[in-house]
Amino acid sequence: MASEGVLLARSEAMLHILRRLGGGWRFSAGLLAAIPRPVRDAVYDFIARIRYRIFGRHDDMCPVTPPELRARFDP
Repeated sequence: MASEGVLLARSEAMLHILRRLGGGWRFSAGLLAAIPRPVRDAVYDFIARIRYRIFGRHDDMCPVTPPELRARFDP
């Protein structure tokens, strides 16, 4: 597991999150860690490119501030 202050990217970050979830996810992380990192990163990048086709797009997940409230925030 990564220690504090270490930057994790792509598949390494995903594995770290799976380990932290525990249970069956920790087991899955162990299996995925056996795959060489370049292969894991290639699959990660592929899924990242097509994620909206796989999971759909949910515009309501991160709401945009309505125009009438935008003036209250610094630019």
